[in-house]
Amino acid sequence: MTAVGGERGPLAVILPHTESFQAAGAGAVSFCVRDGALVSGLASRIKIFGSAVAEPFDAARFVAVNPAPWWHGRRTSRYVRGLIRALRELSPACIEVHNRPVYVPALRRAFPDTPILLYVHNDPRTMRGIRECAQRARCLEQVSAVVCVSAFIRRCMLEGIEGHPLSGKVRVVLNGVDTAALAPGEHKQREILFVGRLSPQKGGLVFAQAAMRLKAHLPDWRFVLVGSRSFDNPTLVSEYERQVVDTMRQVGEQGELAGYLSHDQVLARFKRAAVAVIPSLWNEPLGLVVVEAMSSGCAVVASRRGGIPELVDDAGIMIDSGEAAVWSEQLLRLARDEELQRHYQQAARARAVQYLDIHHTIAGLDAIRLEAIDNAREANQ
Repeated sequence: MTAVGGERGPLAVILPHTESFQAAGAGAVSFCVRDGALVSGLASRIKIFGSAVAEPFDAARFVAVNPAPWWHGRRTSRYVRGLIRALRELSPACIEVHNRPVYVPALRRAFPDTPILLYVHNDPRTMRGIRECAQRARCLEQVSAVVCVSAFIRRCMLEGIEGHPLSGKVRVVLNGVDTAALAPGEHKQREILFVGRLSPQKGGLVFAQAAMRLKAHLPDWRFVLVGSRSFDNPTLVSEYERQVVDTMRQVGEQGELAGYLSHDQVLARFKRAAVAVIPSLWNEPLGLVVVEAMSSGCAVVASRRGGIPELVDDAGIMIDSGEAAVWSEQLLRLARDEELQRHYQQAARARAVQYLDIHHTIAGLDAIRLEAIDNAREANQ
């Protein structure tokens, strides 16, 4: 495989039009794209296209898309029209579309000889454009590769079309973190930490209920919940969030409602916490919070859901139940056994360094990108 082939155009990374590629309001896809671009072997070739923002993460690399006028229809259509116009000015060697399969057909028509990668961060069976088996099969014909954030998401992409002759195009690249930057703190504190949105899917109530059960048995431990910033505004909270907050407040001085924290503040919490809890009640596509907790040397207790098991494997405690009693039992066993804590802390850190470091994962993504560029060049010769 050649370094970049004979193509000289940029690698165009396309964000969803709903993403905000800046610190204020950035979503998981923006963070994934930002962090990956920083360590990519193709960094000098990458241009990131997205909706205009005031302070983009990487101004030199970012290209703001000017949507077509309103009379061109829906926001998606206007964004794609503007995107095509911007791409034509740069003649990209490869187009990488993140989480918006609905963009692919128009891009394929506009750039018939350019390799297109579809990067899938969520369950494709819920995405407009590839919900149905026939749509997913058609997508495989239009793209050079489909990059999935976990083997679980790959299985979802191929559900109902497992025998498709192009199924080999569907590849897996796990999201990673910089394990050198996100290393354990010098001294782990007796804290059990939950980080996530206060929605039923994330299991915040399970954590709060487990903390209620454990507080009398673990008087020298703290239970920390990092989540929504709307705790103190009753007009903004849902009934579920209110339940979580009320339950955590009953934990008393051993409990902490940290509210919304910046990403850097969250990482600082992981560095010092002895245990991280991920009680997801839905099939997480991947769960970057799991990777961050493992890299930080937390002993991880997590749901056996979606892509989480392939991250944790045997380096943490996996739970199948959504019952708080089951979680409190496992957490009590872990908190009382310092040797067991150290075992899982060290195992989590070792697994993160070996398999989940972003330099390793992005090298795999770069290989897929280069393969697509080289194959397209050969086909067009």
